[in-house]
Amino acid sequence: MYSINECAKLVADQGQNVLACAKELEQITTKTGKERSDLYERYCANQHSFNVYTYMNSTIESLKEVHVFQRKVALFGAVFAGTRTDYEAEVNAQQAETTYEELAVAAHEMIHALQF
Repeated sequence: MYSINECAKLVADQGQNVLACAKELEQITTKTGKERSDLYERYCANQHSFNVYTYMNSTIESLKEVHVFQRKVALFGAVFAGTRTDYEAEVNAQQAETTYEELAVAAHEMIHALQF
């Protein structure tokens, strides 16, 4: 059994992993091909791990900042969803930039809230 502080650290660290992957994706928005698709898959895997870590502690799972971050993660991911099956899919660069910026703010707020 993990303490709340240990769970908070896992969630914060995985949130940083999601954000780092999102930044990489945002930087190659206009590229097409397998590299972008593979990076999107890695983003989705990081998102899944983040969600799993939030379930480890009900206090963390119920934090408003965690919910906001999860929503921003989903919104950012939706911008790239087409790249999963179509390597040449167009991605709206402006939307990717805007949703990344919102995701970064949400990550910062969540990490601050996780400091128990």
